Amino acid sequence: MSLSASLSTANSSLFVSGERTSLVSRNIANADKAFYSRKSVETVTLTGSGVRLSAVTRAEDPVLFRKILTTGSQAATYSASLDALEQLNSTINDTELDASPAAMIAKLTDALQSYSAQPHNQLAGEAAVRAARDLATFLNGAASTVQAVRSESDTGIQSSIDRVNSLLGQFQTVNEEIVKGKAMNRDVTDYMDQRDEILASISNEMGVRTVTRGNGDMVIYTDGGVTLFDRSPRSISFERTLNPSPGTPGNAVYIDGVQVTGAGATMPLQSGRLVGLVQARDDLSLSYEAQLDEMARVLVTAFSESDQSGGGGPDVPGLFTYSGATTVPPAGVLIPGLAAAITINAAVDPDQGGTATLLRDGGISGNPDYVYNTDGVASFTSRIDGLINAMGANYAYDPATKLASGGTLGTYAANSAGWLSEQRKVADDSYTYQSTLYDRSFEAFTRVTGVNLDEELSLMLDIERSFATSSKLISVVDTMYNALLGAIR
Repeated sequence: MSLSASLSTANSSLFVSGERTSLVSRNIANADKAFYSRKSVETVTLTGSGVRLSAVTRAEDPVLFRKILTTGSQAATYSASLDALEQLNSTINDTELDASPAAMIAKLTDALQSYSAQPHNQLAGEAAVRAARDLATFLNGAASTVQAVRSESDTGIQSSIDRVNSLLGQFQTVNEEIVKGKAMNRDVTDYMDQRDEILASISNEMGVRTVTRGNGDMVIYTDGGVTLFDRSPRSISFERTLNPSPGTPGNAVYIDGVQVTGAGATMPLQSGRLVGLVQARDDLSLSYEAQLDEMARVLVTAFSESDQSGGGGPDVPGLFTYSGATTVPPAGVLIPGLAAAITINAAVDPDQGGTATLLRDGGISGNPDYVYNTDGVASFTSRIDGLINAMGANYAYDPATKLASGGTLGTYAANSAGWLSEQRKVADDSYTYQSTLYDRSFEAFTRVTGVNLDEELSLMLDIERSFATSSKLISVVDTMYNALLGAIR
């Protein structure tokens, strides 16, 4: 090999060593950064002598990365549902505190039994009325909590969409840099890391899958098949419902004009925080709200008054009523919003100037035809006993509540609390499983694509030895050149 060829080989080796040193330094500096992949160089031997840098590559594992996207999206789904269920679960409290709906219904029954044992005792009547008021107040509060959860979920849906729109804008910028960089044969590995990180953030909001073209361009589809990004972001539209109506689902989300949430979705989203929020707003909350409404309806029915004159008048609300009530709700038919509206009749509430003994005598509606104790006997118990029996009777329930279609009010309330607790447990278990699976997938992904500091430091020593060898070769060539020039002189 000639001296010039040796010098060229040494110089090219020094250049490649410098590039490798730069990459090792980048790897070490970004070792703790999420989704940063280890960078390395590929070299080729030049014809004759020397080496040159061919390309900068990064460590990849597409299978594990897809696993991260899917498990992260699933975990976000259950996390959003679990947050909503935690709020709804607060309405039933700990059963040991006797503040669950079933416990409060039992308290009302106990108060009525105490009043039946001493119908002449006004204090016993007032205690029964207070128990009824506490139950109505509970239903009002629980219905308010449901509406708050629905409103917060609706706000969360808008926030999720805003975040996706922002991330898609960032994705477009990075994606364009990758396409241009590949066309000009530039190092775009850092941009590819950024793109993966943005994609992982998008998948937390909605499930996605991707296709990469030969020029590095990436297309994003939702897990339902709708195009989310193809050279430019697709429009995502959603109209918030500021005050959602009881029993009515919220507005749907559309991507590029295609409905992706709600009953009418043809290509629905399968996972992501957005899906969990929609489930919380339109499924979990509405089901629990319907259960509360059915409890309220049965209370109005159980405590209704019938015509005692023989005139065949319709049953009318008694102790429990609601705004605009003139008749008793039909059996087995859900009335959305009833739990929020139920109250006790002012005529029987001492705190509103009413008379508690009307609970014993009847005529709460103010119509004398509906008075049971026509003789005003202080020991009259027939009406109270009838109310106790009505509390323990079987009723038909609307199937929209997702509970048994028949049973007593107490059993129905207990089943409602059980249903809510079960939904919370399922969401909690699913979230724990998916988040653990995500952590394990990310850990495996990092082991394959991440930076190992020990390996990088070892590689740095190898580069230093290569650098020293190339420097020594240049020194030897320089000495030989000097000796040759000295001989010519």
